[in-house]
Amino acid sequence: NLRGLEMGYWGDGLYQNDTAQDVKDEFQELFRVGKTSQEITEKLIRDYRCLWGDEEEESLFWLALADTQWSLGVLLPFVLGKALAWIDKDDRSKKKWDALRKKLVSPQPMVKKAKKRTYRCQWKLGDVYAYRLESDFAKEKGLYGRYFLIQKVDEGSWHPGHIVPIVYLKITADTNLPKNTEEYNRLEYVQTWFTRYEDRFLPIDMSCPKEDIERKSQKDYQTDEYGFLPQYRIRLLNTSKRVIPTSLIYIGNFPDAVQPKREFVPHVKANIIAVAWKSCHQTFETEMIRQYFGHNLREFDIYKKK
Repeated sequence: NLRGLEMGYWGDGLYQNDTAQDVKDEFQELFRVGKTSQEITEKLIRDYRCLWGDEEEESLFWLALADTQWSLGVLLPFVLGKALAWIDKDDRSKKKWDALRKKLVSPQPMVKKAKKRTYRCQWKLGDVYAYRLESDFAKEKGLYGRYFLIQKVDEGSWHPGHIVPIVYLKITADTNLPKNTEEYNRLEYVQTWFTRYEDRFLPIDMSCPKEDIERKSQKDYQTDEYGFLPQYRIRLLNTSKRVIPTSLIYIGNFPDAVQPKREFVPHVKANIIAVAWKSCHQTFETEMIRQYFGHNLREFDIYKKK
């Protein structure tokens, strides 16, 4: 397994690990915006299917889901059945989760009214943070000890109303960090996505499509040597203070840094790709390493058809 993808633990309690805490947070967030318990459960089962077969993580998924639903007064019978089955799987589980079992089979509280809670990341425009690459995947790719440099250049939104930073990503050439704007400018930008030239006008305002296309045609669209429009921005899902890694190193504020050449910026922010710090078995680090090798080093199949 890649170390960067393994579940994090900081204690023996139900929510003292990444998996259970993420399930709880995601269920509560979707519940606050009006999704039903059934809808949220179906979504989480799809999103966390990668855990099936890992007894430790799969059991934590069902225990956290059942406990969260019970606390909100919306525990589904089949979720209760799954949780009890995992608790009863062996004697050690029965003893460890005895209190939880008693709670889950007791009468549920009244359904709690959903409350919408949103978060606004406090990073300033131009702020640069360093993220050290320490996963086994980084080691496998020869990047261990180097840094991703994350610079906020704009703001975007994420459901149910979070204000998240839109950022550029750079990668250091070695294990040294830049000390000023000049050193920062010399480092390589990480391409995070691409748009096909024929899709450059999307989305099109269908109330006045001709005028919208004419207006967008005035923009200078610069393709790469493969005919694609390279993208360099991501919406980084800083949806709470807790999800932002405490290991980030603040480098400084470089508002005058040189922007990527031939950058295509989507016409609407919703079309800028969104990246979470952790989503099931995928992490920010592994996903951005994949984009770096795929786009910067041309390892994706789209670059092999020229």
